[in-house]
Amino acid sequence: MTRPPLTASLSEVEFRRWYWLKFELAAFARELRLSPTGLKQDIAERIAAHLSCRTPPPTNRKPRRAAKMPNAFSLDTRVGEGWRCTQELRSFFESQCGSGFRFNAPLREFIASGNGQPLSAAVALYVNSLRKGPQPIAAQFEYNRHMREFKALNPDGTHAEAVAAWWLKRGKPSA
Repeated sequence: MTRPPLTASLSEVEFRRWYWLKFELAAFARELRLSPTGLKQDIAERIAAHLSCRTPPPTNRKPRRAAKMPNAFSLDTRVGEGWRCTQELRSFFESQCGSGFRFNAPLREFIASGNGQPLSAAVALYVNSLRKGPQPIAAQFEYNRHMREFKALNPDGTHAEAVAAWWLKRGKPSA
């Protein structure tokens, strides 16, 4: 069985059986004159509601303020509203936490909150989150969840094998 094309004649049940990339969902939402913005799950919910002739849920779009980030960072720099996890900020964290640094969920939430706390608190949060071990991966990061699960089940598997398994998985319908 192959994945069906995204068309308005697709049933909600069939739509939900398949994996869709966010850009595919956004393009299809535009065709249906639905909002293509927001999280992948939000777009999918709007499309599913439309396909089953229900009223789509409202778009919860918060206006974003322009991010004014400093040119240089220090441990005393305070996190501002509208900050993003940029390459410059990554470089700062790598200098503080080592080359294995990754923006994890707790740190991304801390940065996105724009809470005015110093970056020293962000570094402490990151280090503490590593001590807690792997955190759950949010639903919208399906590829990341697959990769973690594959590596747990196949400790000697290669990255190429994990990617190949991903393409097989996403090409099949869910139960």
